[in-house]
Amino acid sequence: MSLIRQLRKLVLGETWSLPLGVAVALGVAGIVRAVDGDDGWWHHAGGFILLGLVGVALTGSLRSALRARAR
Repeated sequence: MSLIRQLRKLVLGETWSLPLGVAVALGVAGIVRAVDGDDGWWHHAGGFILLGLVGVALTGSLRSALRARAR
């Protein structure tokens, strides 16, 4: 299956792996922000860490498409 077709399936909701991955990323980010406080390091670097977590969720949900494309 092509990468574009797999992305289309993710956007149209035919799989739950991406929404669950994003929900986990937001949950982890919320917990870390609550633990860090108002003036901690999260205020400066939190967006980049959240971006990385969402990237990991996207990569994990596209694992089969990336594996098929590498062959």
